[in-house]
Amino acid sequence: MFFESKINYSDEYKKTLQEIKGFSKSKLDKCLKKVETIAIKAGKYSLKYFGCPKQISKKGKNDLFTEVDVKNEKIIREYLTKHYPNFAFFGEETNTIDNTKDFTWIVDPIDGTSNFINGYPFYCVAIGLAYKGVPILGVVYAPITDSLYKAHCKSKTYKNNKVIRVNSTDKLIDSIIITGFYYNATTDDDFLNDRMIDFANMTKNALAIRRDGAAALDICLIAEGIGSGFFEYGLSPWDICASTIILQQAGGLVSNINMREYNIFSKRQYIASNAKIHKEILAVLK
Repeated sequence: MFFESKINYSDEYKKTLQEIKGFSKSKLDKCLKKVETIAIKAGKYSLKYFGCPKQISKKGKNDLFTEVDVKNEKIIREYLTKHYPNFAFFGEETNTIDNTKDFTWIVDPIDGTSNFINGYPFYCVAIGLAYKGVPILGVVYAPITDSLYKAHCKSKTYKNNKVIRVNSTDKLIDSIIITGFYYNATTDDDFLNDRMIDFANMTKNALAIRRDGAAALDICLIAEGIGSGFFEYGLSPWDICASTIILQQAGGLVSNINMREYNIFSKRQYIASNAKIHKEILAVLK
């Protein structure tokens, strides 16, 4: 599934995909199991402080983090670097990356921190593994519902060990679409205006549009067929690395606005879908 796509891949991307084809499925299976273990551990820890973290700090006007974000990332980093010492680690809270290594863990210790702080029941732990910038393995754990989504580039996608697939909705007008708003939306009027235009146009062309504030979990909802499409501008790698491979292995499609491969470091418009309505989403957003 990972290599069957309608996306117009660049030659460099195609070369990377060919290298990924040679990876060992058994090693990926073992790796996925390890990641699942630490994602659940971090998620269970966070539940103790859901709606009542002890310390809240700000990176920007509405970009918040807590001591739980920091603690979770430390727990995850120590575990992963112990088992995979030759892999780089890139987390939201440390926000530094070693570009000399091909394999990189990309981690959001709590995606949906504002939700977590205020007791809004929609947040998750997201752990992804990228090879030369291409997501190849991902685990997303939602503690509130005890839901664990997982996949790697040679597996199916699972939710709590049950195979899941995207839905078969083939018209945008019949689709629930999910989106979000990047932090710049509160400080950059031009950026906010452009996002509002996207939101309005999608509202007019889709069945309904939803915004819950945790992109990694949003994309998993597309993977299991609850929604049919997702779009957002300005996402960071830790928001999308894990859930991108989860969606792709569930039969979904991810691209940029030009129907080419999406660079998870680009922060440009990210479009994900059940594949059947992808071109309609692009047409609305262009």
